[in-house]
Amino acid sequence: LGEIALKLKMGKSTVHKLLQTLLVRGFVAQDPSSRRYRLGLRNWQLGNLAVGSIDVREVVAPYLRNLAALTGEQLTLWVLETGWAVCVDRVDSRHRVRNYTRMGTVEKPEDFASGRCLLAFSDEAEISNAAARIAKARGDEAANALRQRLKNIRERGYDTNPGDLWEEIRAIAAPLFGHSGVSGAISVSGPESRFDEGAVQAMLPHLLDVTGQVSVKLGHIPAKPHLGIGESG
Repeated sequence: LGEIALKLKMGKSTVHKLLQTLLVRGFVAQDPSSRRYRLGLRNWQLGNLAVGSIDVREVVAPYLRNLAALTGEQLTLWVLETGWAVCVDRVDSRHRVRNYTRMGTVEKPEDFASGRCLLAFSDEAEISNAAARIAKARGDEAANALRQRLKNIRERGYDTNPGDLWEEIRAIAAPLFGHSGVSGAISVSGPESRFDEGAVQAMLPHLLDVTGQVSVKLGHIPAKPHLGIGESG
């Protein structure tokens, strides 16, 4: 109590009254043995509410614009809704020859890079449903290949899309994480004529940098801090 009063430059009686109010409301707790104060669970609850209210699209938007300006290609943001991958934001390519993905486009997640990035970090039920669809359409070997590909995504943190869903269009995608798991995926895409392996490898560090920064803003705690191009650039 004395230490808190000293730091706040307030009288002990005033600080004691404030602390009692905070104790009742759960914002601070007191160790029964040492009598020292610490943050209470109410702060954690409020933090979770704040993180849960973050709009993914709102957070991602400035990063999409900057990455589109850097690469010159189309940027899309995808989320998983009831088992389907949905495009919820897009920044168009500056090139005359370009691909075009409509906002609101709905696809099976197993069919393309962004969807697989969402699927790779989803629960086993989602993965099993996707594998069952693949098995029904193309056989068990293809379903096993999907599971292996999802494992690879979890290990390396991204996926490529060599014309899987849209012919002559290539993409590279990486997942976004929030405080409770995967929150979305960002894709950079364009015609195969501009997306050779060298171009993909040049874009990859920028994409991973952005997804790392956005994930932190969404409440994810990374193993290592991400520093990079940021919102203004």
